Amino acid sequence: MRQRVKAVVVKPYERPYENPIAVSAGEQVTPDFDKSSDIEGWVWCTAKDGRSGWTPKEWLTQSEDIWRVDREFSAIELTVVAGDILEVAFAESGFYWVRKENGELGWVPCECVSVDNQT
Repeated sequence: MRQRVKAVVVKPYERPYENPIAVSAGEQVTPDFDKSSDIEGWVWCTAKDGRSGWTPKEWLTQSEDIWRVDREFSAIELTVVAGDILEVAFAESGFYWVRKENGELGWVPCECVSVDNQT
């Protein structure tokens, strides 16, 4: 198990989507490789329930014409303001998966966060 580290938000960030894709490990998705992002490593995917969002490319596997997500995933991003304290679980392609002090979980761009590597 990875050790979680504390971080502080140094640049505010606004959540762009309210109800993006969220899938269980092994669930089928439909990627749109034609849709591009400023951030490398993410692919726009749509789940069977119709919800879409940016999904880590490294988390996708293809078997014949079917794409699946290798692990449980939610594309929910968090709105944060400078000074918010976060607990970082891991990094993926320019984003951290974090927990806010109020318990909310989600993605925050790495550029918005200063990680305390001393903890």
